[in-house]
Amino acid sequence: MKIGFASRYDPRDKKTWSGIGYFTLQQLKQFGEVEIFQYPLPKWLQEWHTTQKSINRRWFKKNTATEFLTSYAKYFSRKLTADLKKRPVDVLFVMASSQMIAYVKTDIPIIYMTDATFQQLQGYYHAFNNLADYNIRRGIALDKKAFQNASHCMLSSQWCAQSTIKDYGIAENKISVVHMGANLDAIPERAQIDFEPKPNRCNLLFLAVEWERKGGDIALETFRRLKQQGVSVHLHIIGCVPPHQLSDEKNITNIPFLNKNKKEDFHRLHEILLQTDFLVLPTRAECAGIVYSEAAAYGIPSITTNTGGIGDCVQDGVTGFTLPLSATITDYADLIVSILNSADKQKSLKLAARNYFEMEMNWNKWGSRFFEIAQNLISSKR
Repeated sequence: MKIGFASRYDPRDKKTWSGIGYFTLQQLKQFGEVEIFQYPLPKWLQEWHTTQKSINRRWFKKNTATEFLTSYAKYFSRKLTADLKKRPVDVLFVMASSQMIAYVKTDIPIIYMTDATFQQLQGYYHAFNNLADYNIRRGIALDKKAFQNASHCMLSSQWCAQSTIKDYGIAENKISVVHMGANLDAIPERAQIDFEPKPNRCNLLFLAVEWERKGGDIALETFRRLKQQGVSVHLHIIGCVPPHQLSDEKNITNIPFLNKNKKEDFHRLHEILLQTDFLVLPTRAECAGIVYSEAAAYGIPSITTNTGGIGDCVQDGVTGFTLPLSATITDYADLIVSILNSADKQKSLKLAARNYFEMEMNWNKWGSRFFEIAQNLISSKR
């Protein structure tokens, strides 16, 4: 099987889409030769988009999502159309790049993977707030075309799938919900994980790059509330710098950046994860967080929110808890205390998290599903 991998960004780079590009590429390589289709944005198009952004901002006080402009999509679709004629493949995998297939012309079966529709992102992620009206209309139109041009859609959550069906009119039989895995070079063996709760210990982890969007203030105040209640608690904040002075506060460790690609950094993260009791991530907006798969790999229950695609990543009451966005600091603290007061409940959550990872939230499972879909598409074309 010869597989094409089309993306706006280089999937060989582990920093692409939080490493998702790299780990999907490793899966595809198991099933055949992989041809990568990825193109830089030309200078003339960059300048044109910069002009549009400037006009929208200065004259109309509006933002611009340049990657969802028609000119952007038509450029990449034309490049891909021409390249597929020169480098034909049996099946084309497209990763979160609707621009590359919105106007593509090919009879090669296309598998499109993403975690949200452009329509869902309006007013949800800050980067897509207050867009120019024409940007929204054209963005939705080209995004819808991409879903229509795909032979099959591999989506990360039911949340995304429902928008694809309801907003874009895509048939259910053209959609598969397939969870993404943990972006870790080494997955801990089950025997390495201690599923027995430790008395008088509560190690919390806030693992995120964006403090505000991931609910950092709520996580911090939950930690403080637990301390006030006499809980022996420690908080690791990894991936960002809180907008508060915390150097004088006991039992908080802030690591602004860890590069999982470096052995020493990965080992440090590995050791922290092995000692973590709860991932606390009161996220305000999330399409599908890889961090939940990574926590589950270590048998760590997630305490998070019921928003976006999180409900597919965390089974409420089973592998963790998804609280409403309106949940208070008291709600978070009381929930954690109630779990700590029941060793059986805490152990059950830890075991269920790891079991869910092994059954659903891993890249091998994703790869097997991709191969099945690809084979069916290739066979039906013959």
